[in-house]
Formats: sequence, C-alpha cells, structure tokens
Amino acid sequence: MKEAAVDIRPGVSVLSVLRHLNYSPWYALAEFVDNSVDSFLKHRKKLEELHGDDFKLVVRIDLDAGPPARIRISDNAAGIAVGEYGRAFRPAAVPIDRSGLSEFGMGMKSAACWFAPRWSVRTCALGENVEKLVRFDIEKMR
Repeated sequence: MKEAAVDIRPGVSVLSVLRHLNYSPWYALAEFVDNSVDSFLKHRKKLEELHGDDFKLVVRIDLDAGPPARIRISDNAAGIAVGEYGRAFRPAAVPIDRSGLSEFGMGMKSAACWFAPRWSVRTCALGENVEKLVRFDIEKMR
C-alpha cells in the first residue's frame, strides 16, 4: 500500500462553529487578557528598553451596551507583527513558542467568534510604525 500525506488543517469554516463553545463571558475575556500577558512577557525586555524599566502592562476592557453592543479590549503590549498574521489569524495554528500562555492557537479566534460573528483586530506591533486593521465576518467566510 502506498502512503500519502493528507492536509487535515482546519479551514476558516471552523470559525463558524466556535460560537457554540461552552464559554462564559469571563472565560472568553480571559483569552484576550492571556494574549496580552503573553505578548508582554515575550517582549518585556524590548518594551522596557523603549518605555523604561518601570513599564507596566495595561489591559483595558471597555463594554458598551449599545446598541450596537461592543466590547473593546486594548493593551500596551507588543502587538501582532505582520510576519505573525498567518499564524495569529488562522484557526489552530500553533505558536512556534508554546512556552507561554499561548499554547493551542485558538484563544483569540474562539473567544471573538463566541462573542460575535463580526469582529476586528487593530494592531501596531513593536518595531513597526503602521497600524493595521483585520476584520472578520464569519457569515461571509462560509
């Protein structure tokens, strides 16, 4: 029998089922906070070089009951570098460095999809001078 490799990586359509996860709001919000903390810890030295040794991570969660209702999570960590976009926004793309809080490559995507079918990420990564916006509309991805 001849062996063959089969690509079984999940496609973007997997994002549409994430709204059915057994999450609670605090758990989903914690996924975003984990990403901020992980980014801070992985880039702490560079952040302190840039902002001083007393630099502290700040994560804000702003809730707007709307309508339209909105949740905004912001931080002063290192952002998402352009070279990381493929991994950061692809479902189940495991991080190269799994030693921190980001282990499975699903946290941000699963939490965001659980909250809403349309969400976005605005980021300006450490060492980059351009702010970027990535928008997701899960219903249009099917």
